[in-house]
Amino acid sequence: MIMTDGLLPVAPVGVAILGSTGSIGTSALRVLARQRERFVPVALTANGNAAALAAQVAEWRPSFAGLVQPHDDAPSGWSRGPACLIDAASHPDAAIVINAVVGAAGLPATLAALRLGKRVALANKETLVVAGAIVTATAHEHGGTLVPVDSEHSAILQCLAGRQPHEVRRLVLTASGGPFRTWPAERIATATVGDALKHPTWTMGSKITIDSATLANKALEVIEAHHLFGVPYDRIDVVVHPQSIIHSFVEFVDGSVLAQLGVPSMELPILYALTWPERVPDSGVPSFDPVALGGLSFEPVRNEDFPMLTLGIDAGKRGGAAPAIFNAANEEAVAHFLAGRLSFPGIAVRVAAALQDGAAAAGGTLDELLAADAAARAHVHAHVHARVGS
Repeated sequence: MIMTDGLLPVAPVGVAILGSTGSIGTSALRVLARQRERFVPVALTANGNAAALAAQVAEWRPSFAGLVQPHDDAPSGWSRGPACLIDAASHPDAAIVINAVVGAAGLPATLAALRLGKRVALANKETLVVAGAIVTATAHEHGGTLVPVDSEHSAILQCLAGRQPHEVRRLVLTASGGPFRTWPAERIATATVGDALKHPTWTMGSKITIDSATLANKALEVIEAHHLFGVPYDRIDVVVHPQSIIHSFVEFVDGSVLAQLGVPSMELPILYALTWPERVPDSGVPSFDPVALGGLSFEPVRNEDFPMLTLGIDAGKRGGAAPAIFNAANEEAVAHFLAGRLSFPGIAVRVAAALQDGAAAAGGTLDELLAADAAARAHVHAHVHARVGS
């Protein structure tokens, strides 16, 4: 980032937002609206919401707009198809790429941006889950930078400021516990889509909201933390923190513990990912009021009732293609759950089966990882439709 005169840039820094019409993308645009002297969106993409993208383009006038899914109402000047994500990430005027694409579809764009030495503000955790070793190696080789947008990883990044890896004893990620935190196992087994979409503290897209309900999202975050910070899995823990005020802890070798606190707003980590390692004034998030909190509480994870957390962490420890299989099977299973073709407990059942089916899959190259991804999706799809059709 080009910064002079304290925190004021010579000219606004160009930003590409992949997934600009989703929850992270719209939050990012709210941040940019308050930081117009520092940042300007030069490329916006959406998956299929042409109307929302058109409104954003009319307001911001970016030089590039892309729509992944075909749409009859899309203007002729827009780029179309999945390649628009790579084109936006490669935009010559975009020094920073906010990758807020849902799922493994965001991986090629992340790699494209890193190969050009750009900063990637990463809200697409699947990028590191599917191909963490390849992504981090690409960043090192080409001088690209990965800065996390997830609140938990942003918290760790802030707690680690100025510290060396050998000083870290462990990382502790916090989880809200989702909408079923207090439900008994028998009730969880009957959870509906509507139940699972009622997140107690965060407003997010449907896929990540379901992942929060199953705790698959926390498993993905553990894998992501492993790759971002180079900490072994046996030194990354998860604790339930219903208030979502403490976003993560870092425990150091001398026993000291640092925690990052803040109101549950994604605008905070988005802004920090844009300005890191600096901080700039921003009036968009309410001032933190510790007295108004009333108290903070913590609980252990109920692993037996939320098996997706253990499944995902075990996949991360196995390495190779296992994390890609876990992610792909989960994406497919969640889609079937949202469509009413799979029960809530069925998500974990199908993911476990896909992991077993792909136990021997190779995962040393990007092509092998993508093949394992496709096979896992096909496995879940075939078994769900076989059950529905029986």
